Amino acid sequence: MGSGVRLRFAAVYALVPLVVIAAAALATYSYRYADQLARRGEQAILATTEELLGIQLRRIEHMVVESDQTVFRSLDLDSLEAVTPKRWKELVQVAALVESVVILDAAHRIVSGTYHSKKRKAAAEVFRERLEETLLRRLQLDTLLVDEHRHLHTHEGGRYYLLAATRREAGGKTWFVVLEEDLTHLVAEVFPEYFAGVEAQRLFQVIDEAGAIVFGYPLSGIPEPYVLERRFPTTLTGWRIRMAPREAPALDARRAERRVTDLTLIALSALTIFVGLAVLTAAVRAERQANRLKSDFVANVSHELKTPLSLIRMFAELLATGRAKGPEAAREYAEIITRESDRLGQLIDNVLDFARIERGKAAFVFQRGDLGEVLTRALDVSRHRVEREGMRLVLAVDEALPQVKIDVSAMTLVAINLIDNAIKYAADGKVIEVALTHAGGRVTLEVRDHGPGIPDEERELVFERFYRARATRDRSSLRGSGIGLSLVRHIAEAHDGGVTLTCGADGGCAFRVWLPALAALLPESSGDAPAAGVA
Repeated sequence: MGSGVRLRFAAVYALVPLVVIAAAALATYSYRYADQLARRGEQAILATTEELLGIQLRRIEHMVVESDQTVFRSLDLDSLEAVTPKRWKELVQVAALVESVVILDAAHRIVSGTYHSKKRKAAAEVFRERLEETLLRRLQLDTLLVDEHRHLHTHEGGRYYLLAATRREAGGKTWFVVLEEDLTHLVAEVFPEYFAGVEAQRLFQVIDEAGAIVFGYPLSGIPEPYVLERRFPTTLTGWRIRMAPREAPALDARRAERRVTDLTLIALSALTIFVGLAVLTAAVRAERQANRLKSDFVANVSHELKTPLSLIRMFAELLATGRAKGPEAAREYAEIITRESDRLGQLIDNVLDFARIERGKAAFVFQRGDLGEVLTRALDVSRHRVEREGMRLVLAVDEALPQVKIDVSAMTLVAINLIDNAIKYAADGKVIEVALTHAGGRVTLEVRDHGPGIPDEERELVFERFYRARATRDRSSLRGSGIGLSLVRHIAEAHDGGVTLTCGADGGCAFRVWLPALAALLPESSGDAPAAGVA
C-alpha cells in the first residue's frame, strides 16, 4: 500500500474525532436553541400575565385609596357636628367601600357622635370594642404625619379587617380619622367587576396568609413555574393575588413533549452520525484490508505465474540448445513444457474469470455433460504436479453417474482449483482423496486432504476473495492468489449448486461441490458400488 493511500487513511481517521466533536457541539447547540425559542414564547405569555397582574393590583389599590380619600375630603373637622347621620348616608353613597367611620381626638378617644357604621348595632359595638382594645394600638396613629394616609390589614377574632387612617389639623387641634373598609363588598362586588376582563384567558385567585382562597378559582393542576404571585403593597397586605395562563397545562405538556421530541431527534441525528462514522470507519478498514489483500494477491499471482514460466523457459532452452540426453529426455521436456503451459493457462483463466466476476460480466455456456469427464481432464492437468510433490491421489467414482447441466470449462477450473488446493495442504499426509458420487438428486465432487485442517472461525472466510488461511500466511513456502476457492463457490452457485467444507478433529479437510442432477437422466438404481483406483 503506497504512502499516498496511507496518508488518506490517516486523514480519515484523524477526521473521525473532529466529526464526533462537531456532532456533539451541533446537537448541544440545536437543543439549546430550540429550547430557548420555546422558552421565549412561554416567557412572553408569562410577561403578559405578570403585566396584567400588576395592572389589577394597581387598579384595586387605586380604587381603595380613592374611596378613602373621597371620605376624608368630605369631612369638615372644623365643624364635627356636620357628621350627622344624614351626612353619613351621603358619604356611604359616594364611597360604597367604606363600612364605618370614626373620628378620634389627640388622645385617641372617639369623639362623641362621630362613630357611624353600616353594621347592625350589635356588630357595630363589637367593632368599636375591638378598635379600642387592639386595632388602634396596631395603627400606631402617633407616627402618622399630617395628611398621611395609612392602611392596616389584619386578622382579628376570626375575621379580616381593613382600616384606613389619616391625621388632620383643624381648629388648632389634632384629629385622627379611621375608616373601616367593607371587605364583603370588596370581594362580592368589586373583585368580580375588576377581574371580569381577564377571566377569558387567565386563571386567578386572591388568597390569605394561610393560603385559603378568598376569591377566584383553584389553581390545582397548574405547574408552579406558570403561577405568578404578588402581594398588595399598601392596602390588603395580608392577601395575595395569584394568576396563571389558562393554557398553562397545555404549555407544560408541550414543553415535556418538545423536550422528548428534541432529545429524540437529536439522539437520532447523533446516532445517524455515529452510525455513519462507524460505517465509514468499517469501510475504511475494509478498503485498507482490501488494498492489503490486493497487494498480496498481486505478489502471489506474480509468484504463481513465475514458477511455470521459469520451468517452461528452462526446458525450452535445453531443447533449443540440443542439451537433451536423447529422444526420451526431449519428449519428457516437451511434456513438462506442455503441462506447465496448461498450468499457466489455468492460472491466467483464474485471474480472468475472477476479473469478469468482479465486473459482473461472468457468462457461462451450459450444456448436458458428464462430471466424470470434467474430472478426468482436471486430473490430467494436475497429475504432473502430484507426482512432482511425491503425493498419491486416490480416486473413487460412482458408476452410471447422471448427467448434469454444466459449463465444461468452468467446472474443469473448479476441479483443478480443489485439487491444487489439496496439493498445497496435504504435504504431510501424502494422500489426496477424490470422489465423485451421486445421491438424492445430486452429483457431488469431493476432494479430501490430510493436512493440518482449518480452524472453525476461518471455514467461511476461506471462500472470500483474496482470503488465505492464517496457517497458510504463516508458511511463506505456500503461495497462492486467494481467489481459487472464491471462484469455486461462485461457479458452483451459478450452476444452481453449492460448496461445503468439513474438517476432521485430527486434521484434514473435505471440500464438496454438488450440482443438481438432470432428473430425466437419473438411473433406475444408484446403489452400485463405487469403482476405486489409484492415479
